[in-house]
Amino acid sequence: METRSQFSQLMTLTVGGELDPPSSRAQHTMLSVFAILASLALASLWGIAAGSASAALSIANAYKVPFVVLLSALAALPAGVVTLRLTSAGLAARELASAFATSIFGGTLVLATLAPLVAIYYHTSSKAGVPLALGSVFVALATASLLFGRAVARRVSGRPGRAASIVAVGVLVGLFLAALLQFVALASPIISEVTPWSGGFDTVFSR
Repeated sequence: METRSQFSQLMTLTVGGELDPPSSRAQHTMLSVFAILASLALASLWGIAAGSASAALSIANAYKVPFVVLLSALAALPAGVVTLRLTSAGLAARELASAFATSIFGGTLVLATLAPLVAIYYHTSSKAGVPLALGSVFVALATASLLFGRAVARRVSGRPGRAASIVAVGVLVGLFLAALLQFVALASPIISEVTPWSGGFDTVFSR
């Protein structure tokens, strides 16, 4: 029952709602931790679907994809916090981390929702499987970025330093994507075919 309640509260925060009654700082921290744990589970579901053409790859993806998401987030978060401090943004570090956690949850929720479709196309279409898998990742990243920006904008509404807070969002999202690109390369293969993203920065931006 407690897990169900936390999931319901997390969904409320993710879609931009307010908790009723408002949560304490400790409860908000617990929800952020729950958001990350839930995100890892959801990312694992997508990884299993994306690697379902091979049993070994599917099993490996069950832990590789969550680690890619987690390590990318951990690599980017310190820069976002430092940006807040240097720009005197009107947002606390814990608020930034909380918004970041819920946005990652929203993105991985999109991945998990599209996972069955990814698995079906991997087994039934030689042309659509890989594009659909990559497309689901881009949709999830776009969703997470929009949720993150909206959450921060809502929290700093009416406060001084709003523009600086948005700068911190841009820095955090940019570094998360940069880290994600390289961690995907380190974890490859994640899908059964080689893509330009499999080699990280060097292959994506090669001439």
